[in-house]
Amino acid sequence: MDRYLIKTNCMECPDRRSCFIRKIKKGEEFFKSQKHHITYNKGETIIKEGSPVTNILYLLDGLVKVYIEGPDKNIIIKLLQSNDFLGLTSLYGDDVHYFSAAALKPTRACSIDREGIKKVITECCDFSRDLSHWYCQNYNMMLTKCLNLGIRQLNGKLANTLLYLNSDEFKGNDPFPYLSRKDLAELSGMSMESVVRILSEFHDENIIEIQGKKIRIKNLERLKIINQTG
Repeated sequence: MDRYLIKTNCMECPDRRSCFIRKIKKGEEFFKSQKHHITYNKGETIIKEGSPVTNILYLLDGLVKVYIEGPDKNIIIKLLQSNDFLGLTSLYGDDVHYFSAAALKPTRACSIDREGIKKVITECCDFSRDLSHWYCQNYNMMLTKCLNLGIRQLNGKLANTLLYLNSDEFKGNDPFPYLSRKDLAELSGMSMESVVRILSEFHDENIIEIQGKKIRIKNLERLKIINQTG
């Protein structure tokens, strides 16, 4: 069988112990239904904006950027990693994706029929609560993204992005080695030239340390002030 596509179900899945199904107590039909584990290479497109929604993806491991494509440049909305869902925002309503997604490093995902996910939401209260929490977090993140793009000056925009990438969300999974300067620009809503310039300024001011793609925050409080005032 192709190593990039493995057919399985929840009963036989080797990733079951770390999966969301731990919260599902009644779901024998869902457990037995066929899923597909798909491996994506670094840089590979996972979802294309405008494509039809057929399945929901659950990330087993890896790192994915979710972005909106523009005529001149893209805007990265969020980075996803293991235990995140991809495509839940299209679970109800229109049958098309309003975003694109690509792997920033080798990534494995479980492809699940969306009707099966809908049934689990209806039958399992614990899972429904977890999804509600996920939606609330993402809604708050979108509001922060709007603030960052529309109000903050360039220094504040980049400071906000660096704080996001240094947050507990990525604890133990440093995203910096997988992000280009172009990615940082698309996360911040800036030009790549501005990102390079301000990173150099932050480095000279001893706020951050730069080693290739890796960025280490040295003065967290100073960066927070720039984020608030910028």
